[in-house]
Amino acid sequence: MKKVELDANTDFDVMRKSTPARLGVGRAGSRYTTAAMLSLRADHARAVDAVMTEVARDWPRRNGLLEVHSQALTREDYLRYPERGRRLTDADAKRFTHLKPRGKSATPTVLICVGDGLSSAAIERNAAPLLRALTKMLASRYRLLKPIFIRNARVRIEDHLGEILRPDIVCMIVGERPGLVTAESLSAYVIYRPTLKSIEPDRTVISSIHRGGIPIVDAARKVAALIDDAIRFKSSGAALAEKTSPPA
Repeated sequence: MKKVELDANTDFDVMRKSTPARLGVGRAGSRYTTAAMLSLRADHARAVDAVMTEVARDWPRRNGLLEVHSQALTREDYLRYPERGRRLTDADAKRFTHLKPRGKSATPTVLICVGDGLSSAAIERNAAPLLRALTKMLASRYRLLKPIFIRNARVRIEDHLGEILRPDIVCMIVGERPGLVTAESLSAYVIYRPTLKSIEPDRTVISSIHRGGIPIVDAARKVAALIDDAIRFKSSGAALAEKTSPPA
């Protein structure tokens, strides 16, 4: 193995500038500096707020989304009982029976939905532009169902939506669990013909969608290409990865 000579000061500065991680923040005795501690606490507070704060009540309407609810009726309920975030309320499930596409169509159907998940900040900052970009890319070749917003949603609620509406694809844009680097990161989960029998390996996810991660336009291209592949190969998740991976 070739030995690499390091200039400790120069290389450390290069590394520190290449990552949002807290490197070389300094110390006062055995503790962080006051500035580093205040920065850490501020980032932690933003992460907590993103989880506990609800998406603004008028956000779905302003962005042309039909709002429905999971069985978790409050944020506390949502956090304490994850399974309640995986099903629609009975009333909203009945509403969806009227939205189910009528008649057979040769054009594949795609449902794009937005779930608040674990970050209201991510939804309010990034979900609308991602939704618009995706809609523009997909509208010419697929039958897009009316997009919806699910309050207090877990990812697996897309299985319940698939059970009711029977689209070919469900793509769920959801707020990721925030960290100390950002509270504004989205994920997009794509699943082919989901039902209540679907399992986690059936899903494919593109994550870290935010200004410091995958930019909105690039993320939309990746998600659209993923949807194309899922429809072409009639699969998603592990099954799609197996079909599209190059031969060994």
